Amino acid sequence: MGRSSREQADKNRLRVIDEADAALRSGGAAAISIADIMARVGMTQGGFYKHFSSREALIAEACVSGFGRSVETWTEKAAAASRSVRGSLGRLVQYYLSKKPIERSCPMVALGPDAAPHLASRELNVAYRLGVETLFKTFTNIAETDPSCSLSQKELAFAFAAMVGANMLSRATGDARWADAVEEILVERTEHSR
Repeated sequence: MGRSSREQADKNRLRVIDEADAALRSGGAAAISIADIMARVGMTQGGFYKHFSSREALIAEACVSGFGRSVETWTEKAAAASRSVRGSLGRLVQYYLSKKPIERSCPMVALGPDAAPHLASRELNVAYRLGVETLFKTFTNIAETDPSCSLSQKELAFAFAAMVGANMLSRATGDARWADAVEEILVERTEHSR
């Protein structure tokens, strides 16, 4: 296979992963249909197996991609906030709990039920667990570099869990008060020393 063909194959593979990531965030693992994903990217269903060994392999890779995008976004939001009056962690919390298109929703919330060990493939469970650990590390790194944040490690774990839980409850119930309450408390708590 020539370089141009390999580059095109890599681009096609990434398009399939991107489409699967959006589908996962929108509707969980049940939203992943090989035929639908391949049709959306303008490829044949038979071409799928040139790129992935199985539907489960695609789901795991889309999960990894979704978490990677979230890490990038969180890091960008924190960097932008560090140049403003508001603290990086407070701005991240506000961003995280703000309304977004469903295909850009949090992978922790979107995939949580599908990633449970008793339901998920080993690939998805591992990808999800590592993704959560990476996002939590990103969250704590942002907090540690934010001079206005004085939360302990235990408080950061609590804040992270509260933020994700409020997001899930708000999304599932359509009631923003869960997110609003957590946002108000966390933003106040992370900016109290400013």
